[in-house]
Amino acid sequence: MRRLLMILTGSLIVILSGCTKYEIPAAECPEDLPTNVSYSADVQPIFDANCVMCHAGGQSPDLSPGWSYDELIDGDYVDTDFPCSSPLYEVFSGTHDGRASDEELLTILGWIDEGAKDN
Repeated sequence: MRRLLMILTGSLIVILSGCTKYEIPAAECPEDLPTNVSYSADVQPIFDANCVMCHAGGQSPDLSPGWSYDELIDGDYVDTDFPCSSPLYEVFSGTHDGRASDEELLTILGWIDEGAKDN
């Protein structure tokens, strides 16, 4: 019995030592982002054209005018320290790829990079 326990323990150690952690590489962050991006003049129109048909109160985050900024900030959708790791950017680069043009995506990323101000 003791020998069987030793064999099983040894086998478990060998199996577990062979496990590796798979890491998904982070998306590369574009360079030359737009500057002086205004939330109300530049970012909200992108949401109005591409997002509010689904995200107008029924599906989180609510991206309709008057609500979107607070929803994004309070819902932790933006990371001003690591803009390309922001859930908002990752969604547009992943499951919602193609919903906004490359230029619109860079505008959103530029806004986050500049501190995601409510301007």
